[in-house]
Amino acid sequence: MSKVKAKQGFTNYKIRLVVQALIFAAFICLLIFADPVAEKDGMVDVFLRMSPLSAIGAMVAAKEFILRYWPAFIILAASLFLGRFFCGWVCPLGTTLDVTDGLLKKQRKRVSHKIYDGKRLKYYILAFLLLSLFIGHQMVGWFDPISIATNAYTVVIHPYFVSLINSLFNFLHKIYFISFVSDPVHALLKEALFALHAPFFRGHLVFLIVLSVIILLGLFYKRYWCRNLCPLGALFALLSGWSIFNRVVGESVCDSCDRCNVDCKMGAIDETGMKTQAGECVLCMKCQEICHTSAVRFTGKQPPAQDIPVNLTKRGFVAACVSSAVITPLLSMNFRKKKNQGNLGIIRPPGSVPEDEFQAKCVRCGECMRVCKTNGLHPTILEAGLSGVWTPQLMPRIGYCAHDCVLCTKVCPSGAITRLSKEKKQRLAIGKARIDRNRCIPWVGYARLPDLDKSWEDVSCGVCEEVCPVPTKAIHFNTYVHGNGKEIRRVYVREESCIGCGFCEKVCPVNGRSAIVVEGIQPQVMTREIEIIEKEIFPATIDQWKMEERSKVYAGKDKLFEYINGGAEVYLSYSFIQVSTAIYVNKDSGSSVKIDIWEFGSSDDAYGVFAKDRAGKGVNIGNEASLYDNYLWVWKERYFITVEPYNGSVSPDDVTFVGTSVAGNFPAGKVSLPYIFRYLPEYGYVQGSSRYFHKKIILDNLYIFGRFIEKNVFNLSVQTDAVVAGFKPDKDRSPFKMLFVKYSDNQVAIESLNNFVALRESWGEQYLKTGQVHTFEDLKGKFSSVTCVNSLVIATFFVETREESELYIDKVVSKVKGPQY
Repeated sequence: MSKVKAKQGFTNYKIRLVVQALIFAAFICLLIFADPVAEKDGMVDVFLRMSPLSAIGAMVAAKEFILRYWPAFIILAASLFLGRFFCGWVCPLGTTLDVTDGLLKKQRKRVSHKIYDGKRLKYYILAFLLLSLFIGHQMVGWFDPISIATNAYTVVIHPYFVSLINSLFNFLHKIYFISFVSDPVHALLKEALFALHAPFFRGHLVFLIVLSVIILLGLFYKRYWCRNLCPLGALFALLSGWSIFNRVVGESVCDSCDRCNVDCKMGAIDETGMKTQAGECVLCMKCQEICHTSAVRFTGKQPPAQDIPVNLTKRGFVAACVSSAVITPLLSMNFRKKKNQGNLGIIRPPGSVPEDEFQAKCVRCGECMRVCKTNGLHPTILEAGLSGVWTPQLMPRIGYCAHDCVLCTKVCPSGAITRLSKEKKQRLAIGKARIDRNRCIPWVGYARLPDLDKSWEDVSCGVCEEVCPVPTKAIHFNTYVHGNGKEIRRVYVREESCIGCGFCEKVCPVNGRSAIVVEGIQPQVMTREIEIIEKEIFPATIDQWKMEERSKVYAGKDKLFEYINGGAEVYLSYSFIQVSTAIYVNKDSGSSVKIDIWEFGSSDDAYGVFAKDRAGKGVNIGNEASLYDNYLWVWKERYFITVEPYNGSVSPDDVTFVGTSVAGNFPAGKVSLPYIFRYLPEYGYVQGSSRYFHKKIILDNLYIFGRFIEKNVFNLSVQTDAVVAGFKPDKDRSPFKMLFVKYSDNQVAIESLNNFVALRESWGEQYLKTGQVHTFEDLKGKFSSVTCVNSLVIATFFVETREESELYIDKVVSKVKGPQY
């Protein structure tokens, strides 16, 4: 019989070892392959969600029930009947300590000095943590063994191991006769460890020290953490009184050999081998396996004489409560938060709940940091105050928040980071970028203009704008054009579009602190502009018209070239941001219309594009609109809208109805024509003839010279505002045109005037001058005049008489100089 029982004990012990090894292997695999598992919505965080301590901590601190912790409820219920089985069979930190304790076996025998092993301290730590929750601070994440194990392998062990392997194989790579074998092996290992690049985490030395202390305590006693410090173990111990598996020793069989007492990793067995300390047995089955008399068995009833009760004292609990009441308020003292009027400025992961709730729910597990593709998430030290130590923050200089990644939102066990779809995440602002003009290359160059005049150098830099993933580009240029034609593209941030991903800060070429810095915002908000385009301007239905499929957005220069095979340069000469397009199908007729909504940086530029493209008669839609047959053009603030037939029979009434509905979705605002329009003479002005622009490409299509001019005579650039308008003062006279160009620099205006005069002279035209007005008569007997006043160049073209040409110039000069002129 004893041989049968011995065999049973051996089998139980081996089963426990196999289960423990398989569970630990699953834990390691979920950490290493967290990215691909999370991509497929696998339960990467299942181990973290098994911890009842984390579940209680997050729910009590946040004052809400968190359903995601359902595995913890199962473990808690199982502990009522199985005691501390979790500690001996499942806990990854316990398994790690089993391995390290085995490695320290010889050294432990040499240590004669012993330390506290009363096994009561963990209960007082549990009381301390629970009371702190009710006072208002969550600290269980610092003591939860699952969080500690996750951090240990995420922040320390895995990065160190990968770095060690990389160093070894990089060395072997230099040896020619070995590298052809070592390189494929290295590549295979990197795939196996899912670490194409060695991860690195801030504060890894701090956690290495913490982990080392927990392990080195094993020099005194095996599983010292589990015996004396683990609050989760204390919680399971309190529930183990109803366990159906209790250690029972056959008194008539046991010969008190003391082997079970010596080998018990938890120190739960007394010196006689007969008694077991309540709540300390983790069902490891070691005592049953080594018992040569087969005296040990596990049954539902344990004789009272074999149970050693926990010797807890009132003094210990009072000390724990007082400590919690004293220490917890200190965690609220956050100088940085007070200084910044409640704004910490740190960037939380996308989907993070508001800061106070975030700190209450976050269990400091490091899982979000592990799956971050760019290695941008790192633990805080003191940036979030004492209460926020080891919570995650984005550090863009190390790694940005990838635009198409939502892994961190999928692995948070406590709901501190809420789940987001990729579409929603791409519109969520987690921070806002700002430019440090004292470090930004273009701005520093602009401040050095006097030096650049002497020796010009290229100080333009657009790296941040190039990498900005926002469809509308949150970073734009304010271009300064120098007298020599050189440009300085000064960057600025459109805060309403910025999502704070930090890509710009990551790639900024300035050494040290980036010239563009992202500061976190709380609470995180949706960027309004994109939301308007997708949800409001393009509604799902417009009466009987239904959107065929989701609208498409083409933002920035490259995307516009994708949308327009030719002619994109014309639109890019204005402050183009994006064009959104959608197809609407009539439910009854099946005919369809295409709607394009062009967004520009200013209402002036939106008007300029409208004026360039419009045709037909004016209609009362938006700020201005024109209808030609079944084509509609609308100007509405910063937007230019076109509605045109796409398929089937579409009437003018159809496009007018759809265009009116779409334009009506834009917020109403007061706008006016560009400022330069106030200089246009009223007499003889042909309505609808004006064209507003900035660059030469538009002027080339207006043919005001009668021939193509290759040179940029008028120095047109993004810094200039220009208008060409038609005039016909009398029915019997031929129409003519006027050009107005407003410059930011009077010297550039004078230079442009001289260029024009020199050009007309080179054509061999008759040159006449009256005061400051230069007039030319072409070979057909038509007159053109030009002058410059207050940085404004004014010119006429193809006027029938010299007197009329110079008269219109004088009219404009009078408007510019005022009534006193």
